[in-house]
Amino acid sequence: MTDQELLFLLEHEPEAGIHELMQMYGGAIYTICKNFLANCPESDIEETVADTYIHFWKYRDRFVPDEKHSVKSYLYAIARNAARDRRRELNKQPIFPLEEISLELPSEHNVEAAYEKQRDEEILHECLRDMTEPDRSIFIYRYFYGFKVKQIAEIIKLPQKKIENTLFRGKEKLRTALMKGGISRDI
Repeated sequence: MTDQELLFLLEHEPEAGIHELMQMYGGAIYTICKNFLANCPESDIEETVADTYIHFWKYRDRFVPDEKHSVKSYLYAIARNAARDRRRELNKQPIFPLEEISLELPSEHNVEAAYEKQRDEEILHECLRDMTEPDRSIFIYRYFYGFKVKQIAEIIKLPQKKIENTLFRGKEKLRTALMKGGISRDI
């Protein structure tokens, strides 16, 4: 089916046109979104694919096929931009709510131990709140979920050296904050 035929079908029989569009380009659009959103939940990938079709439908009147621009290239560009935008949006959000993170200290049945645990958690949460993304996520991946530096680098899409430096600075900030809070244990 030519671009002209596809655009005509979209104009006169939208449901059939969208179906044809998805049959022709759906696999490639999904692959583009999946590549940009590696390590993201499937729901984010599917939502980005849907956003691609919605954007195409919304702005279909602006598209004029010619020798240099085809429906295929237009759709692929929309998919790349939608996936890139989604990736940026996801990178800005903290990956874990701070309220869910707590220190696992040995349980002692006295008031002093409970107080120290609460104070440690408050200091930890304050340090994490002060961190910006992706530093906060890097720190949480490493010290709360035990990911290796290489794994974090692949997820966050940063060089391993940058991950190592971020972890070192984060540990130093936490150590300083804990010492100011009267705690002198190794981190």
